[in-house]
Amino acid sequence: MYAFKEANLLKNKKNAIIFSIIAMFLWGSAIPTIKTTYLEMGIGAADTGEKILVAGLRFFMAGLITFLYLKIFNKEEIKKNEINWKFIILVGILQTFIQYIFYYIGLSHIAGVKSSIIQASNSFIVVIFSMLMLPGDKINKNMILALILGTAGIIITNLGKGNASEGFKLTGDGFIIMSTTVNALCTVLIRKYGQKENSYFLMGAQFIVGSILMIITGLILSKSSLSFTPKAALLLSYGAFISATAFTIWTIVLKHHSAGEFGLYKLFIPLFGSILSVLTLGEAFTINLAIGMVLVLSGSLILNRGKA
Repeated sequence: MYAFKEANLLKNKKNAIIFSIIAMFLWGSAIPTIKTTYLEMGIGAADTGEKILVAGLRFFMAGLITFLYLKIFNKEEIKKNEINWKFIILVGILQTFIQYIFYYIGLSHIAGVKSSIIQASNSFIVVIFSMLMLPGDKINKNMILALILGTAGIIITNLGKGNASEGFKLTGDGFIIMSTTVNALCTVLIRKYGQKENSYFLMGAQFIVGSILMIITGLILSKSSLSFTPKAALLLSYGAFISATAFTIWTIVLKHHSAGEFGLYKLFIPLFGSILSVLTLGEAFTINLAIGMVLVLSGSLILNRGKA
């Protein structure tokens, strides 16, 4: 089998851009996938334990798939005595356990289109964390203008009436914002501290760590057993594939390229997520959502102008 030569393939900027967009499509498809899974398994808005348990099962499977990628594609020697278990556990707690508890609960209280737009603020938050944690990143006029536009976009997205834009809700909008913030923090942490870690092992191990915590939490909080159907199993498997593949690609890209610069490509997540939510979930795309998306995307473009 042809070996995946990570160093040569994703060090090339054009290849890194293409693979980043593929990862963003996978992440964008996660929103309708999760919502459809809830419907198929009969999980309601109040079934917090069941949501966390489903998330835990998904990411445990994602960890196994990532370790399969490690076995098939990895050519980098992994020295057991050089594995940074403290960093892996930290990423597992933050990126899988905490981020996705907020995400899975929040997504059940908010429309998929709206969630996609809020998640676009990830680009701004990545730059803020980069500025605070990575040497050489300083604030400039572009950043200030981008943050103003992005903030205005999020505010407009939460104005108006209707199912897709019913105002700010802590357990919906608030939780998605918290999830996005944790994700942005982890993006910069991986860029700063994950350079020496094997990308496959880092992702696979942190998925397993985070998922075990989620499964335990979900079992404690669950009020009923999960209802599995062939379609539910397929959706759960696809969700695991999304995580394993997208996170692995993204982690490898961040090893070779700037987190601030490549944060630009996360613009594709709200585009793909909104389109897929409209097509598969039948959600409405209101004027407020359209204006909010234009402002958020414009802010992100200004933020990254001149970097690419």
